[in-house]
Amino acid sequence: MKTTALRGAPRAPWRIIALAAAALLLAGCTAGAPTDPSESGTAGISTEVQAAVDAAYAGTSGPLPETPTVISPDHNVWVVSAFQQISGLAKIASEVEKGADVLGWKSSVCDGQNDPNVWATCVRQATAAGADTIILAGVDCAPVAQAVTEAKEAGVVIAGISAFDCDDPTQGGSASLFDVEPSYSEDFATTADFFTRLGELRADYIISTTNGNAKVLHVAFQGVSIGDYLAKGFVDQLASCSGCEIVETVAVGPADVPNLRQMFETGLLKSAKANVIVADLDFMLALGVQPALEAAGISSDTVVLGGECTVDTIAFMRSGGGANSCIGFSNGRTAWSLLDGINRFRNGDAPAVSTIGWQLMDATNPEVWPAEGEPFEGPIDYSKGYSALWTAAG
Repeated sequence: MKTTALRGAPRAPWRIIALAAAALLLAGCTAGAPTDPSESGTAGISTEVQAAVDAAYAGTSGPLPETPTVISPDHNVWVVSAFQQISGLAKIASEVEKGADVLGWKSSVCDGQNDPNVWATCVRQATAAGADTIILAGVDCAPVAQAVTEAKEAGVVIAGISAFDCDDPTQGGSASLFDVEPSYSEDFATTADFFTRLGELRADYIISTTNGNAKVLHVAFQGVSIGDYLAKGFVDQLASCSGCEIVETVAVGPADVPNLRQMFETGLLKSAKANVIVADLDFMLALGVQPALEAAGISSDTVVLGGECTVDTIAFMRSGGGANSCIGFSNGRTAWSLLDGINRFRNGDAPAVSTIGWQLMDATNPEVWPAEGEPFEGPIDYSKGYSALWTAAG
């Protein structure tokens, strides 16, 4: 039963000139940089949309669990990371290692190198190496279903983080193979619910900050469930705004990542009407969108919404020339929450609620930005809190 624990060569001169022209056109029709929410006009913006944005500015993280559980000893945890070059996944893997050390568990990380064949190889390697727990980080179930089935037959506990089980509709809706998944609060029954609502919130922010006049260039991560749910929430919610539209979509799949910058530049050239650029996840900024915007000399008035507020994105927001907003949720806290769920699953205990929440960051609230060189972690010292919770039970 699944439990839920509270996921080269220089460019041709014509391309440089064209990108510069696109940037000038964008500068001419921007909605303006994000303004203080208390000063923004709200004509045409629903009360629900503005309330959601106001709550995100305030931050929605809640407390850690209060009920201790004894440490289930002597486990061997492997993290199968979809792609360790993605800073959010690298953060998850690192925090799993730190939390496992507190629990007295062995831990290893296998880099899936953005290749489903390597993901499956990592799962089989972990099983052969004696892992009794495998955490799929950013690796959805369907591409590795056979390898995961083999692991479960060998008695391995399977957990997912920023990953979707085989019973999810985007994964074929077959039998569940995950034993433990994070749940981000009592408000979200599934991981899909969390990321769908996060996508909606991203649209709410764009509607609010443009006063209902958003013309969006959307960089969407397609073919991976986390991207599909983020995009669904965003697109559906933006459609509720009569003055908003998506003028161009750059659809990026895992195999497209090496060409992400070129694909984005092509989309940028087609998007003279855009006053907003939205990248569904932060890796898209680091691996192409941000350098393309810097090269194009994009206007600072263009709203550029990044993803989950990783180290890279916060640095981009500080340096200017591209990303100027993001909605953070703590990958680190989610990783420790998942470990807590795995430990409780081992003990036969009920899962514990941990309201991970999110935080909207832009030029209006630099006081809540993480320190330089740090990702968004939230207001709670989760590593200290979980360490105390685990040791309190003896």
